[in-house]
Amino acid sequence: MLRRREILGATIGAAIGAMLPARARAGKKTVRVALYKAGGVHPAAFAAAKQLLEGREGFRLRVTVPEDIRGGSLADEDVVVFMGGSGSTQGRNLGDVGKQQVKDFVARGGGYVGVCAGAYMALQGEDQFHKLRIVAGRNLTGDFWQRGIAGLDVSAPGREPFKLFYANGPIFTPVAVEGLAPYVSLATFIGEIYNMSKGTGPGEMPGTPAITASQFGKGRVLLFSPNPILGGRGVVQEDLMLSGLRWVATAGDVAPDVRFADVFG
Repeated sequence: MLRRREILGATIGAAIGAMLPARARAGKKTVRVALYKAGGVHPAAFAAAKQLLEGREGFRLRVTVPEDIRGGSLADEDVVVFMGGSGSTQGRNLGDVGKQQVKDFVARGGGYVGVCAGAYMALQGEDQFHKLRIVAGRNLTGDFWQRGIAGLDVSAPGREPFKLFYANGPIFTPVAVEGLAPYVSLATFIGEIYNMSKGTGPGEMPGTPAITASQFGKGRVLLFSPNPILGGRGVVQEDLMLSGLRWVATAGDVAPDVRFADVFG
């Protein structure tokens, strides 16, 4: 009788688990995060991500280098994270084999989080910039990217405007790409910064996405133009990074009407 009860209990438990939303089930799972370290990754951005995740409950952090990725190390991860710095240099150091490994990882259902330079690398672009091309978008002003550094106001549905640390991140603009669904804007810039002497000007940033969500194959992609974990008091939003990592680690399609609250709560 006890054995039958145990079996019945396990069966009922499995059925209830299957009925729970994927996000709720994922909340009980440790998210395995690969944090990329190589030339082109800004030391401060890398250190901020490492400090946030190392030893944090619910996450397992592993620092990964290009050689690891080229050797197939992402097979043991749920999410790969590329932080700020130089997207072109990060992509060049990955090499063609490494970039293909990242694309295959996401296509199979892995998660990708790109912050600033890591967001640039995910976009469309010329071969010389070593892009992954997993998101149907590009930088609005092409190779003119120098705007400056500031805490900028950002808006998102259902939340009061808040500030994020911006340091020359991409200005997302959509591009039609066969086989890729359009990205979804989760939050938009209110404020702006520009440097006309460097080819960037007024009116280009406001209303453009600060954060996007998209899908590549079976995997989820989350891109931050600003950096949510740098900048000090008033602009650091660590909860966005943590919730974003959990969201991309959860299997499932990215709905065209996904919203800020669906990803970040």
